[in-house]
Amino acid sequence: MATVRDGLSKVLAEYQDARQEDFTNHPLGKFIRGDLKEAIATASGEADRFKFKGSSGQGNWAKGPWVGIFNPVVTTSAQRGYYVSLLFREDMRGVYLSLNQAMTEAKEHYRSDAKTALIARAANFRALLGDQVRPFPALTINLAPKSPANDTAFYEAGNICAIYYEADKLPPDAKITSDLQAMIRLYEALIVGQAGSDVALDAEGDAPSDFHIEDATKFRLHKRIERNAALIKQVKKEKGCTCEICGLTFEKRYGPIGKGYIEAHHLKPIASLNGTKVAMDPKTDFAVLCANCHRMVHRSGLTDDIARFKKEHFHD
Repeated sequence: MATVRDGLSKVLAEYQDARQEDFTNHPLGKFIRGDLKEAIATASGEADRFKFKGSSGQGNWAKGPWVGIFNPVVTTSAQRGYYVSLLFREDMRGVYLSLNQAMTEAKEHYRSDAKTALIARAANFRALLGDQVRPFPALTINLAPKSPANDTAFYEAGNICAIYYEADKLPPDAKITSDLQAMIRLYEALIVGQAGSDVALDAEGDAPSDFHIEDATKFRLHKRIERNAALIKQVKKEKGCTCEICGLTFEKRYGPIGKGYIEAHHLKPIASLNGTKVAMDPKTDFAVLCANCHRMVHRSGLTDDIARFKKEHFHD
């Protein structure tokens, strides 16, 4: 496949017929999970930093297929948080590029009121973003669900903002790529805005005492990264569970209840965090620390230099 536009056109043209055929190992399903996903990842310019997933269903054809773009700061799947997605209408008359929310999480928390909660949260997100949503004027979307219980109906409720491409009027690939990259920038603006409003993340008082007010959002973003369960799991796999400063291993100290426990510390300097290019390599961009050392690193302000912190502050 040459372009994202070609891929979207292929799915729009072939999906309804494919749904009449066996789902298992169908070439169009493989195409959505493979070639289309990869084309979108390449066009985004974020193939190394974000996670991408294409879906045509699990075991059976989905009413509307999608490709999701996930920033690991927030989520690594469509089941949690918010993300960018290309959502196809059930009738295949078009596709939306949408900043959207996880319906699984909403269903778990709000049950029968999940759609109401998604709509309300979308309005709050738009208020947080303000005029930045203008390039994406579709504040409500129509995925043509045949039933209000369909996943597509919940994707409609979860839409924060979007842009619509009609099947017979797909714009040039350059326009789709430009829109995709602009939507990713908007996604990251929302992440920063959310971090700035999430006062609970720094309620423990472990920010350096000489922090200025403008540093608060960056500090909260730093904490949000460090509390991401999926990232912590990857960091533990790469670096183990022994504190890199004091050498504590929780399992040795506390027995079975400490097995597998450690905290992940993000080494990116707090001052440089702006929500656009946050390094996320579990092997090189994180340290593993016990809770005490982790908190002291934050208080010292030496978040990016563990060796210096250990030399200047740690006394065995």
